[in-house]
Order: sequence, then C-alpha cells, then structure tokens
Amino acid sequence: TIRFGQIPSGRSGHTASLLPGTKEVVVFGGVKNSKWQNSVAVLDTTRWHWTVPKIIGDAPRPRSYHSATAVPSLDNRGCILVVFGGNNGSESMNTVHVLDTSGEDGSWTWSHPKITGTPPSPRTGHCATLLQDNKTILIYGGWDPMEDEDESEGGDETMICGDSFLLNTETWTWTPGPKSESVSHSGSKNFGPKRTGAQSLLVQGNEDSCSRVLVFGGRLPQEKFANDFLNLTVSQQMIDAEPKYKL
Repeated sequence: TIRFGQIPSGRSGHTASLLPGTKEVVVFGGVKNSKWQNSVAVLDTTRWHWTVPKIIGDAPRPRSYHSATAVPSLDNRGCILVVFGGNNGSESMNTVHVLDTSGEDGSWTWSHPKITGTPPSPRTGHCATLLQDNKTILIYGGWDPMEDEDESEGGDETMICGDSFLLNTETWTWTPGPKSESVSHSGSKNFGPKRTGAQSLLVQGNEDSCSRVLVFGGRLPQEKFANDFLNLTVSQQMIDAEPKYKL
C-alpha cells in the first residue's frame, strides 16, 4: 500500500518511466476531464513514497499520450528523461524535451534542446524504444488525432503513421529509421506498418551490433486492430548516418 507522500491526481495518457540504476518511477503528464497535465511525480518503490522533485526551468506544455524515455548518462551518475510528442486536445506535437535528474543538489532541470535533421510529423500514441547503445531512441508509428478525418482524403489512413525515426541523444539529431518487417508465426497475418497504440520492446541484436525492436498489435486504419508482430532492425550504419533535412 502506498501510504506516504503527495499522490498525483487521477489521470490517463501519462508516462511512467523507471530511472536506470534506481527504484524510482517518474510519472509525467496525462489528462483528466479535458485538463492536460505537465506535472512530475516520483514514486520510490522501496518505501512506496511519492515525492515532487524540485525542478529548475520551464516545463513542456501539458500533454497526454506522449513518450518519455529514460536514457542513462555517460558517467552513470544519473539519467535524462526524453519526452517526445503527445497532444493537448487542440494539437499534436513533435517537439523534444529533456528532464535531467542528475543535479548534485538533488534538483532536476528541464531543457529543450535544438534538434537537427528532419523530425517526425506531430503524433501521439507512438512507440519509443531506447536501443542497445543507450543513446539512440527509435520512434515508430502513432497518429495525429487532431487531423480532420472528414477533410483528409484517405480518412484515418493518412492520420495513422507507419514510419520510424532515430533520435541521437548525444548529438540531438533526427535521422530516418528502418522500415518494419512482418514477423511470421503460427496463425499470424501481416496487418501492415501503419498503427497507433502498439507496444514495442528491445530484444537482443545480432553479432553486427544491430538493435532489434519488436512491435506488437495496435490500432489500424478503418478501426481495425492488429495482433501481429513487426520487426525493426537498426544497423550501426543507420545510427551513424548524417541527418537529412526537409526541403
């Protein structure tokens, strides 16, 4: 039972991220009754105690159904939480925000790095997976629910994404990610790349230092739902690629 501390208000569409090397879970954002949040709460799972950390800097705009990926620091003295995307009821976002948890005096800091390269389109409900190099985040899928389905030529076919992007958290650059491939298994069907609300996880790569990400399920265009696996293989060449820019 969680008995102590300042328990966050009820919400949905928030993120909960375990800080590497700790037993602390960071909850950020979410929405309740059309009120979007940008607050941070931390749960110490050894004592089941909630706290609100002292944070320097301006927080990102309130949002829900974003991603928040914990990335360990190079010196293993802390980590950063990388927030991407989400929406707030009036627009979807494609900005990146960083919460640094490694302050020597116990304080945390919000920052908003300038990113080079062509970013993903605004989206929410996407997958975000830290690759095995502990610095690159793979963004896959998602959708823009703020896009008017009636005015869109393809209905929700154009609202739901099937692309992927790589974010290097050392150089803060966006580069194109791999195309997804269907994973054949008994009774499975290939539902295609476009999906939102799927789940992803990193699995062991091969001897070429590739990272392999598996994606399961998700909502598809035309209100269909998937129960298949997709595979995304990220080579070192992709990670080292120069950023491309949209003309």
